[in-house]
Amino acid sequence: MNDPVTAAQLDACSHEPIHIPGSIQPHGALLVLSEEDLLCLQASINCSDFLGPEFARATGRRLAEMAPDIAARLAQVLAESPGILPSPITVGLGQRRFDVSLHRTEAGVMVEFEAAGPQDAHYHRHLQQALADLKSAPELITQHRRALAFVSWLTGFERVMMYRFDDDWHGQVVAEHLSAPVDSYDGLHFPATDIPPQARDLYCRSWLRLIPNASYQPVPMEPGLSPRTGRPLDMSFVSLRSVSPVHLEYLRNMNVAASMSISLIVEGRLWGLIACHHRTPRVLPFAVRAACEIFGQVVSFEIGARQEALRLSQYVRATEIQSRFFDVIASEKNVLDALVKYTPQLLEFMGAGGAAVHVNQHTTLLGETPAPAQVEELLSWLKTQDLNPLFETSSLSQQFPPAAAFHASASGLLAIKLSRVEPHYLLWFRPEVVQTVTWAGQPDKPLAESERLNPRKSFAAWQQTVTGRATPWGEAERKGAQELMQAINALVLRRTQTLLSENMELERRNTDLNSFAYIAAHDLREPLRGLQNYLSFMREDHSRELSSEALRKIRTMESLVSQCKELIETLNRYSRIGRMEVALTEVDLDKLLDEVLLTLSGIIRDQDVEIRRPGPLPSASCDPVLIREVFANLITNAAKYNDRGQRWVEIGCVEQPGPPPTFYVRDNGIGIREKHFSDIFLMFRRLHPQEAYHGGTGAGLTIAKHIIERHGGRIWIESTYGQGTTFYFQLQPP
Repeated sequence: MNDPVTAAQLDACSHEPIHIPGSIQPHGALLVLSEEDLLCLQASINCSDFLGPEFARATGRRLAEMAPDIAARLAQVLAESPGILPSPITVGLGQRRFDVSLHRTEAGVMVEFEAAGPQDAHYHRHLQQALADLKSAPELITQHRRALAFVSWLTGFERVMMYRFDDDWHGQVVAEHLSAPVDSYDGLHFPATDIPPQARDLYCRSWLRLIPNASYQPVPMEPGLSPRTGRPLDMSFVSLRSVSPVHLEYLRNMNVAASMSISLIVEGRLWGLIACHHRTPRVLPFAVRAACEIFGQVVSFEIGARQEALRLSQYVRATEIQSRFFDVIASEKNVLDALVKYTPQLLEFMGAGGAAVHVNQHTTLLGETPAPAQVEELLSWLKTQDLNPLFETSSLSQQFPPAAAFHASASGLLAIKLSRVEPHYLLWFRPEVVQTVTWAGQPDKPLAESERLNPRKSFAAWQQTVTGRATPWGEAERKGAQELMQAINALVLRRTQTLLSENMELERRNTDLNSFAYIAAHDLREPLRGLQNYLSFMREDHSRELSSEALRKIRTMESLVSQCKELIETLNRYSRIGRMEVALTEVDLDKLLDEVLLTLSGIIRDQDVEIRRPGPLPSASCDPVLIREVFANLITNAAKYNDRGQRWVEIGCVEQPGPPPTFYVRDNGIGIREKHFSDIFLMFRRLHPQEAYHGGTGAGLTIAKHIIERHGGRIWIESTYGQGTTFYFQLQPP
């Protein structure tokens, strides 16, 4: 078993400065020249061996002294190309020909020399056929295999692999082409540490990297630091750049003598590599490498196009599901309730196994989810996260360790916040998908005595069971979640605007109704008073002339007129309350209750009712005039609707932890059936004949409810028929 690798050691490996190795590979030579006079500022120490004796001690000499023809050609190219320099240019030096690559840098013009390859290899014709084969491939895996076969034919490498990175930068060989009896790595996984971040960065900046001989001896630059910058030479774009000794050891452990990598870059991100291996050293001329580089760019484009087509088809399918779901919730009055009501559609909407809707401090669980307490703990954690605009993970326990307890139902999480102001959330869960990953050797790097991380020596298949991960969320789900959030906000806003409009219309009608009630009550008083007077005159002046039946009818008419006057007075009082401004002030309700009971002392005495007060009432912010009427109406009803021998009415305040206070008026009277609980608050609604229980208009509870609602509170009832009733009310919203 290998010793565990520390984070510091991994960090040191990931920061190895591989772009400034200070040396090159020996299959070429490198000069750094000043652009003004082509003075040699730095040179690889193999220049005299590779280019000829005239390049001995090149540093400090002008190129024109060493190779006049090459100097003239380079001067012309530099003068004609103020931007990117053309590469390669082919130059002659005696009987030899070289391919020369040029790079402008702050350290000077870098000039790479390599032995020139065939002048006309017709690679473009083979490229055309290969590109046509790629485009005609029916699926992605076939396209991969055709690409690898072409690279193998073009370069002669024995093992050519399509190596793809995942979201965590682990790699997998997704396709392979073998042209010799070498080990297969098809399907094997490689840890992210095999290709550290700085190496991936270089792959993004340079399309191709070649190592002709993994056992080469590095060729140092002289001097080691740039005379112009005072720093090591940045060789990020130098083909001859020497590579990390750790990587060379890695290749030798794989029995690889030569290696080439072609970058595959999709949408600006390193998608993967075409990795090529050979058991013996292998040098490729510039023309072959250039063809491979072009081919890699086309393969990258084709992969991107296929991925985009797949993403588009998934998005279209998801959009169809989402559109149906939007149609469903748009037809519901309460959008948030609709999310709960249409559970199957909500889960299909995101391809999830379960969901949680958290609205107004209440959580509703749908499908397969963690336990309620676990979801509440998760919600508390989510409230500390930045959901901008959403939160997603396919391995929740890595970010929220308590999730390890419920990874079977919720290894994956996608969450959105439904309101910018209120803590309303919608969560989707995906279950764990247990995977068996086959690595190319045990992925942990062994630690050498020098504390340097060494590459593993065995690449035999090594299996690992991966738990705590769910199927990753795709772009379609992410967009769908955001669109659902926007749709819900739009629907809620539309409903809010509708409610505001309806409330304004209702307020206008209420104002009209109050005005009508006031006018009607005021204008009907005089005719009713006159009618009552005339009936009294008839009864007094013509009692001898009228029969007893006629007199009885006159008395009935007088009673009806009195009832009508009482109804009009009640209507007038109701409209007056609607027009009154609620004057809030801090009121001692216990003292106010004393005044109300004193006013009602006659009714209380006549009904022989015991008044019970378990404790003093607290103070409250209210309109004392209006609340006095609430208590009066509720106590009067409690006293009237009671046929027991021992009657009592209790007025108190419920003991509870927080505001607002809840007041109550309780009696042991006749009670109310549950089916009438809403009817009793209707205007002029009586449950008994007019003459029963001392009459009345049936407006007292309506007025009480109206007053309480104008304070922003609410009133409700609990009652058992035949045993008694309790009216509860609050003067502020909870």
